[in-house]
Amino acid sequence: MVFEKTVGQIVDENYVYARALHYLGVDFFEEPNKKLKEVCLERGLDRKTVIKSFYSFDSCHRLSFSEIEKYPIELLIAYLKHTHHIFIKEKLPYIVHLVRKCRQEEGLKNLLPEFVEDFIKHIYEEEDSTFKYIELLCKIKKGAVSASLDLMCGFKDYSLKIEFEEHQHEDEFGGIRALATSIKPVDLHDHILLHEINAFDREMIYHAEIENEIFFPKAIELEEAVGRKIKNLSTLN
Repeated sequence: MVFEKTVGQIVDENYVYARALHYLGVDFFEEPNKKLKEVCLERGLDRKTVIKSFYSFDSCHRLSFSEIEKYPIELLIAYLKHTHHIFIKEKLPYIVHLVRKCRQEEGLKNLLPEFVEDFIKHIYEEEDSTFKYIELLCKIKKGAVSASLDLMCGFKDYSLKIEFEEHQHEDEFGGIRALATSIKPVDLHDHILLHEINAFDREMIYHAEIENEIFFPKAIELEEAVGRKIKNLSTLN
């Protein structure tokens, strides 16, 4: 029975449970030798809530490429924005928390805040430029031509193809990945930190593949279709 095990035993068996406990207000490294039932009693945690949290964090919610390929581009943007939110509000803060509490990883403590700042800036720029541009293209395609064209003036120097080319060569997490490979884990904290860094790296790679293989090709196809529509309208006028 999971509640009869210590917190250390539980997260050692499944590192994902460390993050589940963190979001319930329990850091595994504070009381690793206490049984989970004792921690729940002390913190006023309902057992059903704990089990539900474990199940939620242990479940894989990743959609397959074949599923995502079927999304219209508006829904694809919503999916990418949701993923950005998860990165910024959940996964990165937890990694930062683990690094801050780690006793030996000075390199990560110095580099991680810089990465987080640049990463958040990149995401907001993408949402404020690329996503807004495509949303305007969608409106024009659906018929809202005149109003949307006025707003398009702000994107006269914007190029989806250039953005796509630059995006394919980005590797924002490279520095963190290189540092992580040099870590020689000596305790459970190190193992869980490495697990979270590697898991986030995989999510970043998958996210980039979705953008490069599905999102940008769909966006460029949309841009070309809208360009033809505008040209036809100009000819008619």
